[in-house]
Amino acid sequence: MENALYVANLNPNTTEGQLRDLFGQYGDVVTVDMSSDEKTGEHHALVQMASEKVTTRAYNGLNGYRLEGRYLAVSYPDVDLSRELTAKQRKSIEEIAATLGETDEVPLRQIEAIVRLCGVSFAQAVLKEALETDASGGLMTSDGSHRRTKGGIFFYLVRYRVSPPVRRIIYNRKGKMPQEDSGQVAVDS
Repeated sequence: MENALYVANLNPNTTEGQLRDLFGQYGDVVTVDMSSDEKTGEHHALVQMASEKVTTRAYNGLNGYRLEGRYLAVSYPDVDLSRELTAKQRKSIEEIAATLGETDEVPLRQIEAIVRLCGVSFAQAVLKEALETDASGGLMTSDGSHRRTKGGIFFYLVRYRVSPPVRRIIYNRKGKMPQEDSGQVAVDS
């Protein structure tokens, strides 16, 4: 879908009209498709904007925006694997890794994949929420045996805030980029 954004971490009460109004502040909204993940029940939407320019503005302006008590996670549903990392992205990867205390190869590769595929503003918004969560008592592991590290909270928050193809690269492939002929990985419909 051209000029689309994947919007995750939606409150179940968020309506299509609310998203249309919110994204409409950045330009014309063509469609809003809301759905929820069958396994997790997490709510997300695909918002198609009228042009690339307004899509970019909404992406930059709404990542981390608080709507109905939740921070929006906005990423691109179709990821471009052909672009090289910019200096800003590399610096952001280093800062996030240092803040989280991550030094092992796999988490570093996963942080790089998050920044490459979802952008700096997405990664920084999730980092901010992870640090707030850690400061307010943190999160327990799924089995309840111990508290998650800052990095564990960060990766937990990212998991269901990215489109399924991005999730597969970050988690199933442990951040290893696939070698695609076209350089594009699309959202599964």
